[in-house]
Amino acid sequence: MAGGAVVLAVPRTRGGRRVIRPLLIERFLARDFLVTQAAVTAVLLLVIIGGVLGRVLRDVAEGRIPLDVLPALVAFGSFKGLMLLWPVALFLSFLLVLGRMQRDSELIAMQAGGVSFARLYRAIYLVAIPAALVLLFLMSFVVPRVEAMVDQLRDRADQRSDLVGITPGRFLRSRVGDQVFFAESLTPDRQALLGVFIYHERADGIAEVTVATRAIAELHASARYLVLEDGHRYVGVPGEGSFQMLDFDRLRMRVPDPTLAEPRRSLDGVPIAELWEQRHQPVFRGELEWRLAMPVSVLMLALVALPLGLVPPRSGRYAAVPLAIVVYALYANLLIMGKSWVIVGQVPMWLGLWWVHLLPLSVWLVLSWRRCLWPVLLRPMRDGSR
Repeated sequence: MAGGAVVLAVPRTRGGRRVIRPLLIERFLARDFLVTQAAVTAVLLLVIIGGVLGRVLRDVAEGRIPLDVLPALVAFGSFKGLMLLWPVALFLSFLLVLGRMQRDSELIAMQAGGVSFARLYRAIYLVAIPAALVLLFLMSFVVPRVEAMVDQLRDRADQRSDLVGITPGRFLRSRVGDQVFFAESLTPDRQALLGVFIYHERADGIAEVTVATRAIAELHASARYLVLEDGHRYVGVPGEGSFQMLDFDRLRMRVPDPTLAEPRRSLDGVPIAELWEQRHQPVFRGELEWRLAMPVSVLMLALVALPLGLVPPRSGRYAAVPLAIVVYALYANLLIMGKSWVIVGQVPMWLGLWWVHLLPLSVWLVLSWRRCLWPVLLRPMRDGSR
């Protein structure tokens, strides 16, 4: 390419017809696709980081997690988000390159030089197939490991302080025991709770309701305590009129040890081998189908990219993007809903998510018919240039 135009270098003559050396155009297009994908991925990564950072900062502000785990959670969350948006990044890169070449009449020049649509597809899948294989590996092995690390980080954050996880203005049930916590606010230094309410129902049916003006956490080697200041405690059986009331200036209350809680284990963190062993259960089958659907979506979106990108030359580089976004939005949402349908048993497990891939295939059939690609693609290739 020189000055934005395709140079039909090294032409040859075969049977009186000018052709271009095989694989030269494919390598040129593949390089252009990869460069554009890198740019699109960088933009999407910034958007992903902003969204993940906003969610994690909200959790930090509400006291759910400590501040020092924020960088790790943002990094892991951004990586997971990037894996989900990798197919659309590659899809947009195909469309942008094809749209630019159509606008500059480069595709017309290529066709005049003997480059068929079959060779354009060869260039597209020269990038799409390796990308799908890499995504298959990441979704099968790397993403589950990352999700398991996120679960471990949140478990350790829960174990570090009793104040972590208590969101001001919201009721919170302890992961260990039968206690319910509520606090109106946190102090400016985030070391104490203000306006505290604690409800605990003992095994004998007696309820304890404790309210305090202020509460701080104390950690000891053998136990964990919540020190309540300036409050009252009510003890009795709900529904009966006899209650005992205790006024206190300072009360040390032992709280359950969070280390005794069951560790988190998200479905996204289940290893691929375990998913395969448990594939006859709808929950695990839905997750397995989802991980396989991501690399398959790369191949299906690559199939649709060529007929979508063949817009009139005067339409502009981004003419196909709105329709492409609609196709991708429908496709992605059907995959998400299909996963939930498999999990709840509304879709047969043998069918899985494979029926969703009929959407991009149908779009490709319709657009190929309208763009008159079928005769060209189905025509037997008489030589290596077609």
